[in-house]
Amino acid sequence: MAKALFLLALSLLLIGASAGPSLDSYRTALAARKIPTFMEFSYTVTRSGPDRIVTEQHRVYWSSAGEERNDTIAVNGTPVVPAPSQTIHRAPWPYDPQQFAVSADDYDATPAGIAIVSGRRAYAFALARGSPADFMQKSIYVDVKTHLPLRQTFAVAGEDCEGAGSIDFGPFSGYWLPSFVSVTCTQAASGASPPPIFKESIRFTGYQFPSVIPPDVFGQSGAPQDAAGSGQ
Repeated sequence: MAKALFLLALSLLLIGASAGPSLDSYRTALAARKIPTFMEFSYTVTRSGPDRIVTEQHRVYWSSAGEERNDTIAVNGTPVVPAPSQTIHRAPWPYDPQQFAVSADDYDATPAGIAIVSGRRAYAFALARGSPADFMQKSIYVDVKTHLPLRQTFAVAGEDCEGAGSIDFGPFSGYWLPSFVSVTCTQAASGASPPPIFKESIRFTGYQFPSVIPPDVFGQSGAPQDAAGSGQ
Protein backbone atom coordinates (compact mmCIF):
# COMPACT_ATOMS: atom_id res chain seq x y z
CA MET A 1 0.00 0.00 0.00
CA ALA A 2 2.74 2.44 0.98
CA LYS A 3 4.66 1.58 -2.19
CA ALA A 4 1.58 2.20 -4.33
CA LEU A 5 1.00 5.59 -2.72
CA PHE A 6 4.66 6.47 -3.26
CA LEU A 7 4.46 5.55 -6.96
CA LEU A 8 1.24 7.55 -7.35
CA ALA A 9 2.81 10.61 -5.72
CA LEU A 10 5.90 10.25 -7.92
CA SER A 11 3.80 10.02 -11.10
CA LEU A 12 1.82 13.12 -10.13
CA LEU A 13 5.05 14.96 -9.46
CA LEU A 14 6.41 14.02 -12.88
CA ILE A 15 3.16 15.04 -14.59
CA GLY A 16 3.26 18.38 -12.82
CA ALA A 17 6.88 18.91 -13.78
CA SER A 18 6.13 18.30 -17.46
CA ALA A 19 2.88 20.29 -17.57
CA GLY A 20 4.51 23.52 -18.70
CA PRO A 21 7.64 24.47 -20.60
CA SER A 22 10.80 25.73 -19.04
CA LEU A 23 12.32 28.90 -20.41
CA ASP A 24 14.53 26.63 -22.51
CA SER A 25 11.47 26.08 -24.72
CA TYR A 26 10.98 29.84 -24.93
CA ARG A 27 14.62 30.43 -25.87
CA THR A 28 14.47 27.77 -28.58
CA ALA A 29 11.28 29.26 -30.05
CA LEU A 30 12.69 32.78 -29.88
CA ALA A 31 15.82 31.77 -31.79
CA ALA A 32 13.81 29.90 -34.44
CA ARG A 33 11.10 32.49 -35.12
CA LYS A 34 10.66 33.90 -38.60
CA ILE A 35 12.02 37.42 -39.15
CA PRO A 36 10.60 39.72 -41.86
CA THR A 37 12.86 41.10 -44.56
CA PHE A 38 10.85 44.31 -44.86
CA MET A 39 8.17 45.93 -42.69
CA GLU A 40 5.87 48.90 -42.88
CA PHE A 41 3.88 49.83 -39.79
CA SER A 42 2.47 52.69 -37.76
CA TYR A 43 2.79 53.49 -34.10
CA THR A 44 1.21 55.98 -31.75
CA VAL A 45 3.31 57.26 -28.88
CA THR A 46 1.84 59.21 -25.96
CA ARG A 47 4.06 60.97 -23.43
CA SER A 48 2.66 62.63 -20.34
CA GLY A 49 4.14 64.53 -17.42
CA PRO A 50 3.05 66.96 -14.76
CA ASP A 51 2.64 69.78 -17.28
CA ARG A 52 1.56 68.31 -20.62
CA ILE A 53 0.46 65.35 -22.73
CA VAL A 54 1.73 64.86 -26.28
CA THR A 55 0.55 62.20 -28.73
CA GLU A 56 2.38 61.55 -31.99
CA GLN A 57 1.59 59.22 -34.87
CA HIS A 58 4.43 57.79 -36.91
CA ARG A 59 4.83 55.73 -40.06
CA VAL A 60 7.89 53.48 -40.28
CA TYR A 61 9.63 51.69 -43.14
CA TRP A 62 12.13 49.06 -41.99
CA SER A 63 14.49 46.51 -43.51
CA SER A 64 16.31 43.62 -41.88
CA ALA A 65 19.53 45.21 -43.14
CA GLY A 66 19.02 47.82 -40.43
CA GLU A 67 17.64 50.66 -42.55
CA GLU A 68 14.77 52.56 -40.99
CA ARG A 69 12.74 55.59 -42.07
CA ASN A 70 10.43 57.21 -39.53
CA ASP A 71 7.84 59.79 -40.65
CA THR A 72 5.93 61.90 -38.11
CA ILE A 73 2.46 62.10 -39.65
CA ALA A 74 0.41 63.74 -36.86
CA VAL A 75 0.85 65.49 -33.51
CA ASN A 76 -2.05 65.66 -31.04
CA GLY A 77 -4.43 64.59 -33.80
CA THR A 78 -3.32 67.28 -36.27
CA PRO A 79 -1.72 66.00 -39.51
CA VAL A 80 1.81 67.22 -40.15
CA VAL A 81 2.26 68.20 -43.80
CA PRO A 82 4.83 67.64 -45.10
CA ALA A 83 5.68 64.88 -42.63
CA PRO A 84 9.14 65.28 -41.07
CA SER A 85 11.22 62.24 -41.93
CA GLN A 86 14.20 60.72 -40.13
CA THR A 87 16.32 57.99 -41.68
CA ILE A 88 18.63 55.98 -39.46
CA HIS A 89 20.67 52.78 -39.58
CA ARG A 90 20.58 50.46 -36.59
CA ALA A 91 20.95 46.71 -36.93
CA PRO A 92 18.96 45.64 -33.85
CA TRP A 93 15.44 47.07 -33.79
CA PRO A 94 14.98 48.07 -30.12
CA TYR A 95 11.48 46.54 -29.88
CA ASP A 96 12.33 43.19 -31.43
CA PRO A 97 11.52 40.28 -29.07
CA GLN A 98 15.17 39.24 -29.13
CA GLN A 99 16.13 42.53 -27.49
CA PHE A 100 14.13 41.41 -24.44
CA ALA A 101 15.51 37.87 -24.37
CA VAL A 102 15.70 36.43 -20.84
CA SER A 103 19.23 35.14 -20.40
CA ALA A 104 19.79 31.99 -18.35
CA ASP A 105 23.04 33.55 -17.14
CA ASP A 106 21.37 36.69 -15.77
CA TYR A 107 17.98 35.48 -14.54
CA ASP A 108 16.43 32.80 -12.39
CA ALA A 109 12.90 31.91 -13.50
CA THR A 110 10.18 30.57 -11.19
CA PRO A 111 6.97 29.13 -12.68
CA ALA A 112 3.92 31.15 -11.59
CA GLY A 113 1.01 29.26 -13.10
CA ILE A 114 -1.24 29.93 -16.08
CA ALA A 115 -2.44 33.37 -17.13
CA ILE A 116 -4.54 34.83 -19.97
CA VAL A 117 -2.75 37.54 -21.95
CA SER A 118 -4.55 39.20 -24.87
CA GLY A 119 -6.97 36.28 -24.98
CA ARG A 120 -4.22 33.66 -25.19
CA ARG A 121 -3.16 31.12 -22.57
CA ALA A 122 0.32 31.73 -21.22
CA TYR A 123 2.77 30.14 -18.83
CA ALA A 124 3.82 32.79 -16.30
CA PHE A 125 7.32 33.00 -14.84
CA ALA A 126 8.62 35.34 -12.15
CA LEU A 127 12.13 36.55 -12.93
CA ALA A 128 14.93 37.43 -10.52
CA ARG A 129 18.12 38.97 -11.84
CA GLY A 130 21.31 37.78 -10.19
CA SER A 131 22.89 41.25 -10.13
CA PRO A 132 21.19 44.67 -10.15
CA ALA A 133 20.99 46.72 -13.36
CA ASP A 134 19.27 49.84 -14.67
CA PHE A 135 16.93 47.56 -16.65
CA MET A 136 15.69 44.39 -14.95
CA GLN A 137 12.98 42.06 -16.16
CA LYS A 138 10.46 41.03 -13.52
CA SER A 139 8.19 38.52 -15.27
CA ILE A 140 7.50 36.85 -18.59
CA TYR A 141 4.33 35.27 -19.99
CA VAL A 142 5.03 32.59 -22.60
CA ASP A 143 2.38 31.58 -25.13
CA VAL A 144 1.29 27.98 -24.48
CA LYS A 145 1.12 27.09 -28.19
CA THR A 146 4.17 28.82 -29.65
CA HIS A 147 6.37 29.24 -26.53
CA LEU A 148 7.00 32.82 -27.66
CA PRO A 149 6.63 35.79 -25.29
CA LEU A 150 3.22 37.42 -24.95
CA ARG A 151 4.18 39.89 -22.24
CA GLN A 152 7.31 40.88 -20.34
CA THR A 153 7.39 43.27 -17.39
CA PHE A 154 10.43 45.19 -16.24
CA ALA A 155 11.78 47.74 -13.78
CA VAL A 156 13.87 50.72 -14.88
CA ALA A 157 16.13 53.04 -12.92
CA GLY A 158 18.12 56.12 -13.89
CA GLU A 159 19.89 59.01 -12.26
CA ASP A 160 16.66 60.88 -11.56
CA CYS A 161 13.82 58.47 -12.29
CA GLU A 162 12.65 54.99 -11.28
CA GLY A 163 9.69 53.04 -12.55
CA ALA A 164 8.23 49.99 -14.21
CA GLY A 165 6.75 48.95 -17.52
CA SER A 166 5.73 46.16 -19.83
CA ILE A 167 5.86 45.13 -23.47
CA ASP A 168 3.31 42.93 -25.26
CA PHE A 169 4.01 40.78 -28.31
CA GLY A 170 1.82 38.76 -30.62
CA PRO A 171 1.41 37.13 -34.04
CA PHE A 172 1.17 39.25 -37.18
CA SER A 173 0.96 37.37 -40.49
CA GLY A 174 3.27 34.65 -39.25
CA TYR A 175 5.71 36.99 -37.50
CA TRP A 176 6.01 37.65 -33.75
CA LEU A 177 6.20 41.39 -33.09
CA PRO A 178 5.43 44.03 -30.45
CA SER A 179 1.91 45.38 -30.07
CA PHE A 180 2.11 47.66 -27.03
CA VAL A 181 4.75 49.14 -24.72
CA SER A 182 4.19 51.21 -21.60
CA VAL A 183 6.42 52.60 -18.88
CA THR A 184 5.83 54.83 -15.85
CA CYS A 185 8.70 56.64 -14.17
CA THR A 186 8.68 58.66 -10.93
CA GLN A 187 11.22 61.32 -10.08
CA ALA A 188 12.28 62.28 -6.59
CA ALA A 189 10.04 64.79 -4.84
CA SER A 190 11.21 68.36 -4.53
CA GLY A 191 10.22 70.15 -1.33
CA ALA A 192 6.54 69.82 -0.46
CA SER A 193 5.51 69.07 -4.05
CA PRO A 194 4.48 65.51 -4.91
CA PRO A 195 7.00 63.51 -6.96
CA PRO A 196 6.55 64.16 -10.69
CA ILE A 197 5.36 61.15 -12.67
CA PHE A 198 6.12 60.61 -16.34
CA LYS A 199 4.39 58.05 -18.55
CA GLU A 200 5.00 56.83 -22.07
CA SER A 201 3.07 54.32 -24.16
CA ILE A 202 3.56 53.05 -27.71
CA ARG A 203 0.93 51.15 -29.69
CA PHE A 204 2.00 49.42 -32.91
CA THR A 205 -0.56 48.93 -35.69
CA GLY A 206 -0.90 48.27 -39.41
CA TYR A 207 1.95 45.84 -39.89
CA GLN A 208 2.62 45.06 -43.56
CA PHE A 209 5.35 42.89 -45.03
CA PRO A 210 6.13 43.89 -48.62
CA SER A 211 8.50 41.81 -50.71
CA VAL A 212 10.64 44.89 -51.27
CA ILE A 213 10.92 48.54 -50.23
CA PRO A 214 12.56 50.73 -52.89
CA PRO A 215 15.97 51.95 -51.69
CA ASP A 216 15.03 55.59 -52.36
CA VAL A 217 12.58 55.31 -49.44
CA PHE A 218 15.68 55.14 -47.24
CA GLY A 219 17.42 57.89 -49.18
CA GLN A 220 19.56 55.43 -51.11
CA SER A 221 20.17 54.91 -54.81
CA GLY A 222 20.73 51.71 -56.74
CA ALA A 223 19.16 48.28 -56.60
CA PRO A 224 17.50 46.97 -53.43
CA GLN A 225 19.75 45.01 -51.12
CA ASP A 226 19.81 41.22 -51.39
CA ALA A 227 17.39 39.80 -48.81
CA ALA A 228 19.08 36.39 -48.69
CA GLY A 229 19.65 35.06 -45.22
CA SER A 230 17.02 37.31 -43.71
CA GLY A 231 15.13 34.45 -42.06
CA GLN A 232 12.11 34.36 -44.39
